Amino acid sequence: MITKEQYQLLRGLDDFKYFSMAQFDKLVATMTLRKVRKGQILFFEGDKRDRLFLLTSGYAKIEQFDITGSFIYTDYVRQKTVFPYGDLFTEENYHFTATAVAELEYISFPLELFEKFSLTNPAQMKMLYQKLSNLLRLHEIRLRNLVVSSATVRVTQSLAFLLYEMCEGTDTLPFGITTIDVANMSGTTRETVSHVFKQLKKEGVLAFKGRRLTFLDREYFSQFLN
Repeated sequence: MITKEQYQLLRGLDDFKYFSMAQFDKLVATMTLRKVRKGQILFFEGDKRDRLFLLTSGYAKIEQFDITGSFIYTDYVRQKTVFPYGDLFTEENYHFTATAVAELEYISFPLELFEKFSLTNPAQMKMLYQKLSNLLRLHEIRLRNLVVSSATVRVTQSLAFLLYEMCEGTDTLPFGITTIDVANMSGTTRETVSHVFKQLKKEGVLAFKGRRLTFLDREYFSQFLN
């Protein structure tokens, strides 16, 4: 059951504000609210893609695997984000697994109804195009830097994305992360990540203790997002 405060929050988000009140209320009527513990799976890669998710609190990790079971893609989803958007109107199955990295609360709703209402609304479709364009731009930057030979650059750029996408109003990553996680994000090894962390700590731009990352120099990391 969606509360009055959650109703107002949803209505103010770009993802929903372009719908008519009738469409929005029909969507809200289908929504379910859940709380899950750290480590719980929201959905698996290959599951039928029939619902979208909005995190109202907490953070999720998304992972994609190759045929050997090895990680080939790792990323994170922050609060007040609807996902997964990347396969709207195209895919029938989720192409990654989503896991709670801490206790989180989410709202889910039917993908089919959201797509149906979006297709009849030019303003909504424009918003979706802009969101996907921004997502594509960020991934183009990540891809461009992941093919460089310097593992140090790849690790530092992955840290920069964590800072500017996940740290809202704070310089500390709001969930714990391991060197293995960062290695998966940057296409390198845990040993290389540890070496880079040591160097960044020595330069006074990063602190890492007990899986908690704190960024001490935002300007330093911003250069890796251009």
